[in-house]
Amino acid sequence: MTVRESIREKLKTVPDEPGAYMMLDASGRVIYVGKAASLRKRLQQWFRDEQKHSPWATRMVERAAAFDFIVTRSDLEAMTLEYNLIKEHQPRFNIKLADDKSYPYLRLTDEPYPRLIVVRDLAPDARVQMPGRYRQQRGLHDPHQQEVLSLRDGRLFGPFPSASSMRKTMRVVQQLFGLRSCRRKLDGQPCGRPCLNLHIDRCVGPCTGKVTREEYQQICDEVALFLSGKSDEVIERLQADMEAAAERLDFERAAQLRDRLQAVRKVTEGQLMVATEEREQDAIGVAVQEGNAVVAILSVRRGRLLEKEQYTLTGVGERQPGEVLEEFIGHHYSEAHVPREVLLAHEIEDPEGWTEILSQMRGLKVRVHIPKRGEKRRLVELAAHNAELALGREAGSPEERRALEALSELADALDLEERPERIECYDISTTQGRESTGSMVVFVGGMPEKSSYRRFRIRATEGKPDDFAMMDEMLHRRLRRAAEGDEKFLPLPDLLVVDGGKGQLNIATAALESWEIDDVPVASLAKREEEVFVPGRQEPVDMSEYPQARRLLQQMRDEAHRFAITHHRGVRGKRLTESLLEEAPGIGPARRNMLLTSFGSIDNIARASVEELAEVPGMTENAARAVHELLARYVENGQSSGD
Repeated sequence: MTVRESIREKLKTVPDEPGAYMMLDASGRVIYVGKAASLRKRLQQWFRDEQKHSPWATRMVERAAAFDFIVTRSDLEAMTLEYNLIKEHQPRFNIKLADDKSYPYLRLTDEPYPRLIVVRDLAPDARVQMPGRYRQQRGLHDPHQQEVLSLRDGRLFGPFPSASSMRKTMRVVQQLFGLRSCRRKLDGQPCGRPCLNLHIDRCVGPCTGKVTREEYQQICDEVALFLSGKSDEVIERLQADMEAAAERLDFERAAQLRDRLQAVRKVTEGQLMVATEEREQDAIGVAVQEGNAVVAILSVRRGRLLEKEQYTLTGVGERQPGEVLEEFIGHHYSEAHVPREVLLAHEIEDPEGWTEILSQMRGLKVRVHIPKRGEKRRLVELAAHNAELALGREAGSPEERRALEALSELADALDLEERPERIECYDISTTQGRESTGSMVVFVGGMPEKSSYRRFRIRATEGKPDDFAMMDEMLHRRLRRAAEGDEKFLPLPDLLVVDGGKGQLNIATAALESWEIDDVPVASLAKREEEVFVPGRQEPVDMSEYPQARRLLQQMRDEAHRFAITHHRGVRGKRLTESLLEEAPGIGPARRNMLLTSFGSIDNIARASVEELAEVPGMTENAARAVHELLARYVENGQSSGD
């Protein structure tokens, strides 16, 4: 019996029920996962002789040597099962998200002085799988707000469509409300040195003991409203509190509230109004090119265009935009919040079926459609245009594409939540502890940003060959400059890399901890074996499967070394020049400085006559002759002032 005959024989036993199915190749490997309202009809379509498939589907069916299936009770369960099987098996012929990680949540902790923390893997009873049911259980009836659950250990907000969206929200919350991010156990009393965020006005400073629990709880309530999409209520509360403080003649408190009010208004005004009614929509557009695709989602909440999210997809093959959208919808809404209306820029096979599935997920009626005219059509066209622009950027030059691929590999290798946009790398150059210099090089988007490079002259360990102390001094000075609000040292990096092994790694980790910075990942690259170390792991990271990421780390390390040693040679050359002039009788620091100021360099001094040297203020004819004779011997020996 041939493979096709065996498959057709098994098709007779497939039930006419919803479920998920897997295509297997000759070795038993899963090559494709799908779902169906009727497993029998869908599988028969795949293996019907007269059925015409798209090119990618034709290749997949030709490779398929067998299939398997799992029956479910509903289309919704089938979609959830399909998503889980794709995550587990990573089939070759399924579309893949470039950064395929679970969707993050933000939790406002239930501490005396709460903070926002990132949550990815929720307990089964906390995950928002059936929003309608959870809304009824939790008493949430506002269909416009984002999911908010009250748990034993705090309030949960999300899910956010990406780690970048979540981190952007955290930054906005810190800037607007000054919520703390440190892990200290606070009880209202002073608790050590304030951290970096207080100095740059991103924390109200409960660790100072000057913020009462009542004042801080009021801030937390405003944060909860803001994260729930109720900016208008936040503005009303801040306005009322500011006026009340002014009536009490508490002008300092009124000024603080005024500044926060202005900041919230500025953020809210930056949200484009796309409708007068309180709409809750996702407008989704896609662009496809050469086996890759970008999906753009414009999220409208309460009539405001709140954010744009972009997702890079690989393994698209020759799929049409509608096919890409259909696979993406199942992946995206398996975890993300389902809005009241999903607007699509391209036709899909079964919009009615998706309407039913998403309505079950939400627990309320959801509409899925492709608008043909009017305001909604313009919105999905805008989403598609954003996807096209993003795909063009993703395509970029070959060098830019390699850089982005290297960053994606680096995120996987170091288990980062997203591709690090800004990376800083540090190195030390010294000669037995003398003229020691440090360098900070910056890569943005995987490419050097030389305008952000910084040099450090190491002073505290002069004459002591202690690489650890030098690295510690450089990192603390860099972080202190950031704490002082120096724009040359802001923002903080998405990844900090140091040249060296575990010792340098521990120094970098301790420096960040001393400034209460716990959201900047750290790695080190040792020269001898090119080993990469990260905190919490005894063994180096296995980079064999991430060649581009390894090359990027080596490029950054080499660039930091080049920048450090160039500075070191300049400092050493200057010292040698200064010490050389002082070898002449009658020349001390004052006359040496006057000569260098007058002639600019030691080479110019060597070319000057005795009379020209004697004309320099503070010089005598004897001192000029001594300098001239010294430098004449220096030139005859063929030495260079740059050595």
